Amino acid sequence: MRKQGRTWIWLLALGATAAGMYYWGRRSGDPLPPPALAATSAAAPMPTTTGAPRAAAAIPRYDAGSARPLPSLDSPLRLILPELQRRAANEPAAACRLAAEMEYCDNLRMRLAGAENNLDSFERQLERMPQETQQQRDQRQRMAESYQSMTERLLTQSEHCAQVPPISPEQRAAYWRRAALAGVPAAMRHYASGNAFRYQDVLDNLPGLATYRSEAESIARAAAERGDARMLASLAFAYSPQRDGMRRNFLGQAVQTNPVESLAMFLQLRDSLPPQDAAANAAAPVGPGPGLRGPRGGRAEFNPREMIDSQIRTLTRDLSPEQASQARARAAERAQGWSRPTAPAAAPAGASGGTPGANLPSMFLMQGGFVPDVQRQDCEGAGESGT
Repeated sequence: MRKQGRTWIWLLALGATAAGMYYWGRRSGDPLPPPALAATSAAAPMPTTTGAPRAAAAIPRYDAGSARPLPSLDSPLRLILPELQRRAANEPAAACRLAAEMEYCDNLRMRLAGAENNLDSFERQLERMPQETQQQRDQRQRMAESYQSMTERLLTQSEHCAQVPPISPEQRAAYWRRAALAGVPAAMRHYASGNAFRYQDVLDNLPGLATYRSEAESIARAAAERGDARMLASLAFAYSPQRDGMRRNFLGQAVQTNPVESLAMFLQLRDSLPPQDAAANAAAPVGPGPGLRGPRGGRAEFNPREMIDSQIRTLTRDLSPEQASQARARAAERAQGWSRPTAPAAAPAGASGGTPGANLPSMFLMQGGFVPDVQRQDCEGAGESGT
């Protein structure tokens, strides 16, 4: 059958591409040497039990304007890898870009493997679909074309990573850390939020996690102080007592609960929001959760003000009047001394290389304190806040 022939073509293409990315890459060239790591004990000190937040890290401000341009995002990685590797030793933006490239390729490998594994299941799903009516046949055809388009797009993206050997999770996180400690805003966010570590690689990078645990809070606070709204939101959730009732990210596991600090940061976030369109907001029915609004029966839209206000109400209710007053005083003081919180604009369509969530509104991605992955183009600092 024509459909079966097309499916076998997809399968062969996926298998060949995945094999090329994994095995050819492993045999071509020497693996990247790990960046130098600061000496640290695997038994990193536990965060203080007093609940007092760590001071912001003494990290230099990164000057993106004086940095040399990085290679084009459109260049195949195998062609620019030697340059990035060489420059990563002394240029923090290159270390950030190298880590982002390796993370991008690793994600593509996982998606390729998933597409290959799902292909047979998709084929059986098509076989079970009824075809009695023209509408059913059209639906079946649209599904097949959609899957083919998705697969072809994935194969096209994977060409960027062909013939490139993967690096270890420890090496990749070390490059993120190097760029973060040098003040690259995107790397500070990615490393401090814990996004530089993947759950599937936790046991492969225990020394790196020990180092992270001892410094994540101070780096996150430095980023928040420089106006990174996503890090401010992530810290606000990490400090909140309510975090224990939800899935915590790595930053949430690295800091101690501090409801006063959490409330102060949520107040800072609320003050940074643009003026609210009260009439339009009142006309939108409330969706199925805090901060969600949308037409009935339709897809709810995220309302950051409602999400933040919900957190403020809950924290204020549970704090004493003295503690709530202390939180308001901190927020007011930081309004004068910290950069105003801003979030990077959503990436243009196609700029992220198909990374899920990259084109969603920035504030939507602050839900629960989880922040989106840094994209390859973010490492040069263009459009970053607080720089």
